[in-house]
Amino acid sequence: MPVAKINKLELYVHRAVLDEVTAAIQKTGRCEIIMREEEEAQKASSGRLQELDALLSEARFLLRFLEPYFTDPVSSIARAFGEKPSLSLKDLGDISRGTDIREISEEMHTLERRLVEIRAEVSQIEGLLVMLQKLKGLPYSLELISSGTASIKGIIGTVPVDQLDYLKLAVENQLGENGELFVADFGEKDKETWTALFYLKTLEPTVFEICSKNGMTRVEIPSSLKGHAVDEINKLQQRTEELSKEETIIQRNAQKAAFTHVPSIRALSDYWAVLRSRNEILDSGYYTDQVVVLQAWVPSDSVERVKTALSEYADLTEVITSEPLAEDEPPTILENPKWAFPFETLTKLYGAPKYDAIDPTPLLAPFFFIFFGMCLGDAGYGIIMVGFFLYFLKRFKKMPKGTRQFFVLFVLSGGAAIIVGALTGSWLGDMVEAFPFLHFLKPLKDLPVILNPMQDPMTFLAISLAFGVVQIFVGLVVALYDCIRKKDYIGAIGDQGGWLILLAGLLVLGGTISGKLPANLSMPGKILSISGAVILVLTQGREKESLVQKGISGVLSLYNVTAYLGDVLSYSRLLALGLATSAIAMIINMLSTLASAIPYIGWVMAIVLCVGGHMFSVAVNILGAFVHSLRLQYVEFFSKFYTGGGRSFKPLTYETRFISIQGTSEEKL
Repeated sequence: MPVAKINKLELYVHRAVLDEVTAAIQKTGRCEIIMREEEEAQKASSGRLQELDALLSEARFLLRFLEPYFTDPVSSIARAFGEKPSLSLKDLGDISRGTDIREISEEMHTLERRLVEIRAEVSQIEGLLVMLQKLKGLPYSLELISSGTASIKGIIGTVPVDQLDYLKLAVENQLGENGELFVADFGEKDKETWTALFYLKTLEPTVFEICSKNGMTRVEIPSSLKGHAVDEINKLQQRTEELSKEETIIQRNAQKAAFTHVPSIRALSDYWAVLRSRNEILDSGYYTDQVVVLQAWVPSDSVERVKTALSEYADLTEVITSEPLAEDEPPTILENPKWAFPFETLTKLYGAPKYDAIDPTPLLAPFFFIFFGMCLGDAGYGIIMVGFFLYFLKRFKKMPKGTRQFFVLFVLSGGAAIIVGALTGSWLGDMVEAFPFLHFLKPLKDLPVILNPMQDPMTFLAISLAFGVVQIFVGLVVALYDCIRKKDYIGAIGDQGGWLILLAGLLVLGGTISGKLPANLSMPGKILSISGAVILVLTQGREKESLVQKGISGVLSLYNVTAYLGDVLSYSRLLALGLATSAIAMIINMLSTLASAIPYIGWVMAIVLCVGGHMFSVAVNILGAFVHSLRLQYVEFFSKFYTGGGRSFKPLTYETRFISIQGTSEEKL
């Protein structure tokens, strides 16, 4: 049950083979390099890292610009599930040497800049067209506004409709024959309208004052607008067509470039990222004139594998392994049998245990399996669930390890729902009874049934609480074992042993009082309860200083028995969710049968209600079953023994997005 053992590895490498050795370490994928503090690092690879960062920056730009134009032969879902092209590092090196990414990037930057310019100009033209459409009735050329003449000038802008009369009156009174106001047509619901005011240049200060006082917002127009509004509209529309054609040509060129370059740039992006991670570890080394010392964490069962990978450089390397020291903080590696392996996902969701702590995965696996089955509790839903996740497992055989773990977990959980559903007679709720054409299946459906929670919920509740008692006791026993393993015998007796004895005694007493156990077990129950209470009173205050404080803390600790009662009652959610799943399914079946009675379209509505309702119910109830089953593990179970706060093992390996790196040989990089 403890997490996997790990060793500290010290690797002494001659500088002549440093690149080859780091490549070999990365290829094994079993070494987590111990990084030095920032101020201690010698930054031996800073030049190479800067070069790789520059290449990665160019690759990211190209992918950002070209991918929208690229038709990917592999769907995004398939890629997420591991469907990637496989290339060796030698192949990637050949692609890198044959690709001038800076030249490609410069070309694409030019295309992007021109696209930005075109779209900015089109946006400006669209704004001008909106304005010019309003000025179609303007009797003068726009040159009078954009440039003016020696003596006459014009301005254009918008005026609130409710200020229009005041503007007209001001122009008439203050400018008279020396000013002319044009007002564009506007509708009843328009709040503003376009206006143009023409005047003698000598009256410009007066004009600006009139416009300011009467709410006219002046708009500048480009000096290129010189003709009448209709003519300028035609010119702008023609210019828009020219820009659109140019944009189409650029996009076609981008599509060609995407077809040519995106696959190789994706591969190179992963390749350079791998090289970057490899070179980054060089900063964690200790350097002399000829030797570099690297430190790493290696799983104990992988030490020989790492040594074998480095055997080619045995004359120029030295490998020393040792156990972690007390002050070390080694990473955590979960190591479980195949049957428990899918459930590691649940432990990782909570957080890795500390090194040398208990790995809870094999302990929670059977409980989560049972609890999920009880919460979902429908064989039909279980079959749908298993079929759905099995399809993806079969369809995507290169699925990443973590995703495959999660999908296998749901296949097993669906299997649990099938078992519980068969034992409780729930197959898509009461579908067999609800639909007459399925009545012939009732004898077969009833054959494995041992309990119907809808008819006997109290028995199902008792089973749920019994599982809660068992899991809590298992948690206490595991904590007891962990204390003994760490030679904390007082903690084992006082913190876990006392509670085990007290709770066992209370359970026996409760059983005799309720008549579930023979009356002659009453005295043993009392003895166990008193013994457990005495142990707790004597040990729970052991960290206090005075005897009085020790005694008070010990007595008060007995109050925690209510917390254990609350933990047990939490398992009643197994009944609640199981009943909810059955009830929702029964309601869907009832609505479907009622809809089927509607003339002509009833059977269509019944099918839609039945299929759609059950699909929705499957999704909602799977989520509920997963969350609540997991909560029982994290809150009620883990709180008894689990020590979190660890960090997962993160080896130096090939981390890629677009390709899978394969092959047995590596070139010097």
